[in-house]
Amino acid sequence: MKRMLRMATLLLVALGATACATTTMVQVWRDPNYKPTPVKSVLVIAIIPQTAYQHTYEQAVAQAFRTQGFQASPSSDVFPPGQLDREKVVAYVKAQQVDLVVAMHLSRQTDVQYVSPTMQYAPPPLYYGGWYGYYGYGYRTVYSPGYYAENITVVAETNVYSAHAEPEPLVWSGSSSTFNFSRASDTASSVASALVTDLAKAGILVK
Repeated sequence: MKRMLRMATLLLVALGATACATTTMVQVWRDPNYKPTPVKSVLVIAIIPQTAYQHTYEQAVAQAFRTQGFQASPSSDVFPPGQLDREKVVAYVKAQQVDLVVAMHLSRQTDVQYVSPTMQYAPPPLYYGGWYGYYGYGYRTVYSPGYYAENITVVAETNVYSAHAEPEPLVWSGSSSTFNFSRASDTASSVASALVTDLAKAGILVK
């Protein structure tokens, strides 16, 4: 009984570990000629048709900037739902003295893999006690049939533009992949953290 409880505990720990979303930057580009200037304000735009998901991602990215000491505004807090009006965004950027505009586009990739069946094998006893003894031994053998596993990855493509010129020049671009997620909020937080960390590493975020 104690062994079963211990195995169950280990299983719960493993499940808890895989529930954490993990984001990895897979492609990054930085304008080699860009000379960064102090950043105070950032506008975050998530190109997602679903308003709820757009708000979730924009809030997460904005919060990641705020945690590092930068002002950041989600576009969904400023503009009405639907396609943004360029002139209104430009007017807002100038009025609020926005330094960087972060535009993010998300896509979903699905990979289906076949997991082969497994069987926990133990050497049979020397004496089975008739056919039913052998039947009982075989019936208790742990068997897991094969199945198809669907692995879903969220890919975030993010462009960062400087708002100090018009049209706004692209200064940084990156693509990230997020695995092992269970909720949109977990994915958004993981993507935001990886993004802000890489922007700081690239010298785009300076105070």
